[in-house]
Amino acid sequence: MSTDVKEWGITKKGEQVYCYTLKNEFLEVNILNYGGVIQKIMMPDKNGKFENIVLGFDDIKGYEERSPHFGAIVGRTAGRIKKGELYINGTLYQLKTNNCGNNLHGYPEFYGQKIWDCEILEEEERAVLILKRTSPHLEAGYPGKIDFTVKYILDKNSLILEYEGIPDRDTYMSLTNHTYFNLSGDYKKDIGNQKITLACDEYLEVDEETLPVKISKVDNSIFDLRKGRTFNDVFSSDEEQVKIVNGGIDHPFVLSHKENLDAVCIDKESGRILEMKTDQPAVVIYTGNWLDEVGVISGNVVCRNHFGFCLETQDYPDVLKFIPEKSKIYNENKKYTQKTTFIFKSFVK
Repeated sequence: MSTDVKEWGITKKGEQVYCYTLKNEFLEVNILNYGGVIQKIMMPDKNGKFENIVLGFDDIKGYEERSPHFGAIVGRTAGRIKKGELYINGTLYQLKTNNCGNNLHGYPEFYGQKIWDCEILEEEERAVLILKRTSPHLEAGYPGKIDFTVKYILDKNSLILEYEGIPDRDTYMSLTNHTYFNLSGDYKKDIGNQKITLACDEYLEVDEETLPVKISKVDNSIFDLRKGRTFNDVFSSDEEQVKIVNGGIDHPFVLSHKENLDAVCIDKESGRILEMKTDQPAVVIYTGNWLDEVGVISGNVVCRNHFGFCLETQDYPDVLKFIPEKSKIYNENKKYTQKTTFIFKSFVK
């Protein structure tokens, strides 16, 4: 087990960016204090060769100018809020709109573009990076001052993400991480032949603005991932819900939590396996349907559509309006917590 920290550039605002490394015999994880970005995850393939399995940039300029939220902490609310209208106890808080007249991911004060205070702890078998920031009352229009803590915990072959938000009044929050995975290693291929299995009986259909419109059973749809499908199976589908998001997945799935694991992703060629479990009710699977716009990423590779997939564990999107009976209000007596674990494995040759 080892940890390291090094300077990693200066933001346009003149802020110092640091890269923190958590490393053991199984994984090497690089995390920035800029947005809590997971910049790199090195893991072995079936032959023991360590390669990077997440999309990112080699300098801070890429994250500031061209990043589609690569590896970032997302907040104060993950996903889209229709018309930016957030109602708390009957009071309307008007958020800024940045996506088809809606608020996406809490912009313009997106947490993935903030500098977080960081501290590394080395334990006997774990390395922990603790990130903290305080979001002031009415930041981006959201009510309440919130003290946030996010922990990245490297424990053997697992990376555990723990979130905590302590507000000073009634408010709402839903955080996630926006890492794009590509298990081929060093971006050899797109994700088409990688297979995903999901413990999920229902998903949320979306409209042309990717807003949720109804909860549907996955039965008899391309989104029935309970027995596993390759992403290519989805990309080649002519179902309307695939076409409406530019030929892929950009949908919330309601997790059944019936199994020990909520998701399993496999790249048969490299032998890499990614497992995921969470305490959240939903996961948004996004297959990078607009990555052609990004340009050059790490290693001087030109990014393409379907070059990575996200497992965004979170609350139901726009839950206060869309499914009010499942909504939660947080306050000084009820703090927000979230825990997601990613487990990395590889076949033995």
